[in-house]
Parts: sequence; structure tokens; C-alpha cells
Amino acid sequence: MRNEAPSDTIAAIATPVGRSAIGIVRVSGPLSAQIALKLFRPAKRDHRLVSHRFCFGQVVNPRDGQLIDEAMVAFMRAPKTYTREDCLEIQVHGGALVLREVLAAVLSVGARLAQPGEFTLRAFLNGRIDLPRAEAVLDLVEARSAAALRMARDQLQGGLSTAMGRWRASIQEALCLLEAAIEFPEEGIPELTPEEVLALIQPSLTGMGKAVASYCRGRLWREGAAILILGPVNVGKSSLLNGLVGFERAIVTDIPGTTRDLVEESLEWKGLPIRAMDTAGIRPALDPVEALGQKLVQDRVGSADLLVWVVDASLPAPPELGEAGSWLARKPCVVAWNKIDLEERLRPEDLPAPLRGRPLVRVSALRKLGMEELLDAIHEELMGAEEIPERVIANARHLTLLERSLGHLEKAEGLLRARSEWLELVAEELRAGLSAMDELLGNEQDHEVLSAIFSRFCVGK
Repeated sequence: MRNEAPSDTIAAIATPVGRSAIGIVRVSGPLSAQIALKLFRPAKRDHRLVSHRFCFGQVVNPRDGQLIDEAMVAFMRAPKTYTREDCLEIQVHGGALVLREVLAAVLSVGARLAQPGEFTLRAFLNGRIDLPRAEAVLDLVEARSAAALRMARDQLQGGLSTAMGRWRASIQEALCLLEAAIEFPEEGIPELTPEEVLALIQPSLTGMGKAVASYCRGRLWREGAAILILGPVNVGKSSLLNGLVGFERAIVTDIPGTTRDLVEESLEWKGLPIRAMDTAGIRPALDPVEALGQKLVQDRVGSADLLVWVVDASLPAPPELGEAGSWLARKPCVVAWNKIDLEERLRPEDLPAPLRGRPLVRVSALRKLGMEELLDAIHEELMGAEEIPERVIANARHLTLLERSLGHLEKAEGLLRARSEWLELVAEELRAGLSAMDELLGNEQDHEVLSAIFSRFCVGK
């Protein structure tokens, strides 16, 4: 069951900190209309606040009536509001001090300061949106690429919720038939067969399976891909980073071991946000600082989404190249065959086994040759060659609960195909699968989970 909706009035500054043309203070709750009457003086004395219409006037201090700022004020009566409560929006000039004074005035006449995400939480608790739609609000604000924005919009418009509604309805229908067969075996109900139940739950199995499989790509679109540029010293790693991002981000010298720390820069390629990191060269450390840099690289390899191993094709293979295997275990990798502007003295077949068979792209980091081809190879290794699927999930909570629900449905499918003592056992698995889906949608939720979700929002959203 959903938590009971709160009955107090909240307020917060809804625009970012800093100077801007307009700043907004939001209010939601039963005192919204009273607050408007106490703080706002319409420019026309006979003007009355009409729901869902802006009114021009002045915001004043309720203690002494002194002017705070000119304002446009909109009062919105429930339920046709963002939170389904009475709401008030006060638009003033966007100075930080002005907004603080307006907020202080609102708080002085009965409102309290909103917690992070509390406006959207109230929209959820009051039944205007379900939990996936509420989470999509944050995804929309934080979208870092066109693909992430598309996914957030789809979820906000109910794409995932609608799909889950279909899956849930078919599972519920199957469960109803099973429970009728279990509870009323002598009431003349036609005998239920495993094939009939399978036919009902199979679309859900297929749809949920596709959604779970989409998570890896969805997470990368949403969060971005972490790319580590690795290799021995002086092979051109820093020059490669500069070539990928299009400007001189990392220091480049002829001195081996110039890079000691991680140097990170962001870019986007074909809709995929990428965080590319230049790293300390791999060799026996010559001093404690270099050793710390190499330790930092080792710590980051585990969380990287892809490794770019840079090879200096103008020189014979250095001993450090043989250590590639210890760095590349179970990680996608692309080989950057660097310095093709020079005479090549290395052959691809000279590469150690862990690097052979990996995508190899010929580049000249110094001349900025092959950068687009390298980015194409990185994109294909991470995202595959298929088009964006119709429904993509990118939220770890959604993945966990979909996997749990799918696991119960798969157990039910196995029992149905085995056809042994299947009625009660299948019904129990379907109930568990429905419970996980209800938790995802927010139909079954506890305060701790809601707090964890909405605490990630900014104050005022």
C-alpha cells in the first residue's frame, strides 16, 4: 500500500542558485491560497486570484508590508496541479537574495521547507503518477545525451508503466484461473491445462526478458561509458585523449611517464556520453608518485566499461605489452594501433594473445588520424550494431525487480512444462512475480525505499 499523503504545506526555491531573469518559489498544500492572500498585493485592487491564471502585483513582507519584489503569481487549485494539492507559484526577479526573502516570507506564514524531491513525492503519494514516472522526472533533469532524454520522456509518458500493466494483467488472469481451479474443483469449472496458463504468461515472459536484456545499453545511455586509455609509457595515450576530445586536454611531452594521475574529459559520440581517461603508463614504477598513479589505474579498471589499449606501431613490442592479459580480463577492449604516420615496425600478429582478436583501429594520435574510426569501434563494442529497442530500462531498481519477477515466471514456466503437482506451485510463483511488479510500480512500497529514491532529487522538484 502507498504511504498516506501528507497534509501540511511545503515550499522551496525551484530555480537554480545564481542570477537569472526569473526565479520561482513553489508552494504546495492546503495553506497555498492563504499564503497568497497574506503575501501578494495585486496591481489592480479589484483583481481576485483565479485558479490557473497569472496575476501581476507585488510580494510584500507579511510583518510590515514592505515591498520584497514585483511578481507574477499563479494559484492553482487541486486536483489539477503537479502534486494534486492546492499549489502556488511566485515568479520574481532571479536574484539569490530576493528569492531567499520571498521563501522566508512564505515560511513565516505557515509553510515548511520542502525536502529534496518532496513535490514529486507528493505527486506519487496522491496518485497522479506511479513510481517509474516519478523517477523519470529525475532522469529527465539529469539526461546527458539525446538517447537518455528519449528514454526519460518515454518513461515519463508511461511507456514502462503501460508495458508492465499489460504484463501484470496477463499474469493476474492466469493466477485467477489457477485459484479458481484450486479453490472450487467441484463447481463445474472446465479443467485448466498447463498450455492455457503458458499461453497467458508467455507474452509477459518475452516482454520482461527483452526489458532486462536492454539494461546494459540503457545504463550506458543514461550514465555514460567510462573508457580507460591504457598502455606502456610513451605510446601516445595523452595525445590520443587530446585527439578524441578535440583539444589539448592532457600534457604531451617526449619524456616517458609524463602522466602520473588520471586525466579525464567528457565527449559524446552517436548519442553515447563517454568519459575518456588518460592513465599512467604501465612499466616498473620509478618513484612513489608513479607507483600511486599506477595503483589508481588498477583501481579504476574494475569499474571501466571499456579499455583502449594503445600500441606504438613504430617500435618493436616492449616487455610491458606482455602484461596486457592481467589488465584485460573480461573487459571489452579496442586496440589503438598508434603512430601510423611513422614506419611500422610492429605487426598485429606480434601482439600478445589477450590483444589478438580485439578490434584494431589504425590511428595517428599526433596527426588526429583515425579518431572517428576509433570512436565508431568503441561505440560498437559497447552498444552493438542493433538499433535502439522500443523499450529500454536504465534504472538499477527496475532491473532488480524485473529480474526477480522474471525469475518467478520462469520457475512457473518450468513447472507448467513438467506438468507435476503444478497448480498450487505455479500459483505461488505467479503471486511472487506480481509482488515484485507491484513493488516496481510503487503499489507496494515502504518509507525507506521512497526516501532513498526521492532524496536524489533537488530541493524544489
